[in-house]
Amino acid sequence: MIEHEAISDGRSVAPAGDAEDERWCMAVRLLGRVEKHLDETLQRRHGLPLSEYRALCALSRPDSGPALRMGELADRIGLKDSTVTRLVGRLETQGLARRTAAPGDGRAVAAGITETGRQRYAEATPTYRAALGSALDTSMANAYLADLAAWVRTGESAVESAHRTPERNPR
Repeated sequence: MIEHEAISDGRSVAPAGDAEDERWCMAVRLLGRVEKHLDETLQRRHGLPLSEYRALCALSRPDSGPALRMGELADRIGLKDSTVTRLVGRLETQGLARRTAAPGDGRAVAAGITETGRQRYAEATPTYRAALGSALDTSMANAYLADLAAWVRTGESAVESAHRTPERNPR
């Protein structure tokens, strides 16, 4: 009998099995490899850690408006609120971001990107994208990572693509 465990919202779910655990470990492995490559490349070529690049990316998006609340920025880049506060402090010291009062609530703190930050982000983006493509292509050579890397690269599963029959020429 499969044990079900209540999760935080009260629903009962079946625990993950060995296969799901293994696939999750492979996903984490791919993420770790890609992020390490991105971080090393951005640091070497632009002196910009991956976390700072991601923050500039989030702050530069049109849907971010003039500033994002720290909690929203943390959610968008997958970091804890306290980590993002320190991150924004580093960006502010470099003139890449600024702290402001959150729109609509002067008590809350928000972060906005400066023009220098936009320029730095624009300069680093081609390097980031080239490094991402390289890391994904390298991962496609690993049998365990290939399907996930292919999905990130193309939006399609490599396994599904391999099982499709080619369309016949309609002539």
